[in-house]
Amino acid sequence: AVVSTQSTGMAGVGQLVTSVASLIVENLCSTTETVTNLTAAEEAVRGLTFDKFEEKLVSQVMEGINLSDFERVVERLANRHSLPDDKKEEILDGQYAEKNTLVSKEFVFNVGQTSQMVYCKLATIKTSDVKIDLAIMYYKLDFKLSPLKIETRSTKRKLGIKVGHRTSVHYEPRNLSQKDQDCFTNFFRYKALKGFLLENPSAGNQITQGFI
Repeated sequence: AVVSTQSTGMAGVGQLVTSVASLIVENLCSTTETVTNLTAAEEAVRGLTFDKFEEKLVSQVMEGINLSDFERVVERLANRHSLPDDKKEEILDGQYAEKNTLVSKEFVFNVGQTSQMVYCKLATIKTSDVKIDLAIMYYKLDFKLSPLKIETRSTKRKLGIKVGHRTSVHYEPRNLSQKDQDCFTNFFRYKALKGFLLENPSAGNQITQGFI
């Protein structure tokens, strides 16, 4: 599943009351709800084991970029962090609005095969006619769940008399229900935002207190 949301807005320089980094975390739910959801997600993920687990977090905040240099700066960042072309283009959209934010979520689960989750939040604010601020939070996880170990125990008999037990073992690919997938993505979404907040503590506010 792929989900993207984008918003643009106009704001005079004197009206800006939030930093570009704070736009990455501004829509977090209340602390109580966040902790409750995270607890449920942790419980669901705790029992999982992985044959493959490769994660990447890009946390970048740049302020005061010359608007004339913006495309070149974005190109360098995209190359440095190996960002997909569609994400680079989404960042570049920021040069056409006073304020631009975008959230995209992708989750592809393949039973018994490598799966992928991508969670991305982008924000730009023009602070003057010639300056623009940029914040990027890009999280990618490539993973493969370990198969389920199934043990079957049967009774051994000889001439009708029980003489012991036999245990057979086989493995089955692990599946995730829709509820499990929701918990999985919530857990790693929170993990990504926590990583961004730890690297950019000034982005936090009362909503995120207690989150990290």
